[in-house]
Amino acid sequence: MSDNTKRITKATFLVIMATILSKLFGFFREVVLGAFYGTSYKLDSLIAAQLLPGVFFASILASFSTTFIPIYNEIVVKEGRQRANRFVNKALFLIVASALFIAIIGFIFSPFIVDIIFKGFDLPKKQLTSQLMRITFFYIIFLGANYIFQGFLQSNENFVIPVLVGLPFNAIIILSAFLKDLFDIYAVAIAFVLGYLSMVIFQIPFAKKKGFKWELNFNINDEYLQKMFKLVLPVFIGSSVMSLNSFVDRYLASYLQEGSISALNYADKLNGLVYGIFSASISAVIYPYLSRFFSSSQQEEFKKYLILSINSLILIMIPITFGVFILSNEIVQVVYERGAFNKKSTYLTSGALMFFSLGYLGYAVRDILSRTFYSIQDTLTPMKNGIFAVAVNIILNVILVKFLQHRGLALGTSIVAYVSVFLLLKSLIKRIGKIDLKNSLIVLLKAIFASVCMLIAIILAKRFVYITTPHLFLTRTINLAIQIFCGVISYSIVIYLLKVNEVKWLFENSKLVLSKFRDLVAK
Repeated sequence: MSDNTKRITKATFLVIMATILSKLFGFFREVVLGAFYGTSYKLDSLIAAQLLPGVFFASILASFSTTFIPIYNEIVVKEGRQRANRFVNKALFLIVASALFIAIIGFIFSPFIVDIIFKGFDLPKKQLTSQLMRITFFYIIFLGANYIFQGFLQSNENFVIPVLVGLPFNAIIILSAFLKDLFDIYAVAIAFVLGYLSMVIFQIPFAKKKGFKWELNFNINDEYLQKMFKLVLPVFIGSSVMSLNSFVDRYLASYLQEGSISALNYADKLNGLVYGIFSASISAVIYPYLSRFFSSSQQEEFKKYLILSINSLILIMIPITFGVFILSNEIVQVVYERGAFNKKSTYLTSGALMFFSLGYLGYAVRDILSRTFYSIQDTLTPMKNGIFAVAVNIILNVILVKFLQHRGLALGTSIVAYVSVFLLLKSLIKRIGKIDLKNSLIVLLKAIFASVCMLIAIILAKRFVYITTPHLFLTRTINLAIQIFCGVISYSIVIYLLKVNEVKWLFENSKLVLSKFRDLVAK
């Protein structure tokens, strides 16, 4: 195994483990909110209130982080770390100041925004959504700073801390839910602002260890800032256009039965826990390395690690798709069903989850391919392909919602993920030449066959194994764990017998990470 492979794989698996920890804690946050608010109109209003600042403007800020990494590394190579540090400070000032201005504008025009976007809401619900939006708009100030620090740390090969920022954030949200009797849903809205502030504070000490120093420099006339802005516009347009899916979903869902928006949100959070753990982890680590390979004209290495990433996602996401599809109801029951989250909430959420799960592989590969284009400083192609894909998604949503209600919105999102993958792959081949996808197709067919065998094992476990306990939650949890265990074992055996090379790669990486953790414990 080459030095590059060792560094990449060790970092990837460490990030995956950190992501699992962060996602589980974030999921516990959703469980707590579900127990206190269920799929009520109050939670619908909070989710709606976060859509504009949390989806649209977050896309702008995330775009800066995406373009920050290659530019920061370019400055380090050409002009040194001192010049790169000045660039970081200038970027921080510009983004925070811009976010503050947007937050003030959003505070003023929130009632007008809500009235336009959520026409399906009644007057009391519109008023509550407007009040909550005036609060949540201010978290984009800290979100912008958070993205810059994340980019800085990842550029300096600290991939774990940017993942763990979710720990203090989720802790604050969870605590706010227990203040329901005093401040109701407003406490959660305020907690989101404080939570994003905690993310920034959490990263600062680690950034300083990597060489970050505060500098008061308000001169934004900088060639690298200008370059970042040139690159960021296509990234923003592409990501915000993709985020338009969420607006369309929620807009159409506002005309459906009460709880449809919340059900989509709960199911989407489960998606983040499932596919996000792997796609986000692999993307975060592979991104700077792909950029370096391309810059140094190591095209074969570039293609090798791109295919390795895609094949690994196929092996992981295909069985997860099969498993979540058949176990969606059981998963939602174990995770959410308690307190105000009743059987109706489970029915709504599990229905959305089933159809969201069909797109897991598409979501994951799309993320990798988008990052691949960004690593070669091509931000226009993902934007163009994204605009077309979203147009298809809007058409699908309008058609499918008539037949499948909120589940149709989830299905439309899944379908468009694969449309995006096809478009991005086609464009990438034009840009960098032929990519050997034959091996990926073979891996896909083997993963599907192994997943079908896994599906049979789960069905048999559901039919013939059922353990009861005095506690319903414990009963559900034990039986779900047994079904998942049977599925994992059967899939692992079949995929091993099919002799897939990437399985060996995954196994070797597992040993590397376990060895790393043993060394840390020994110290």
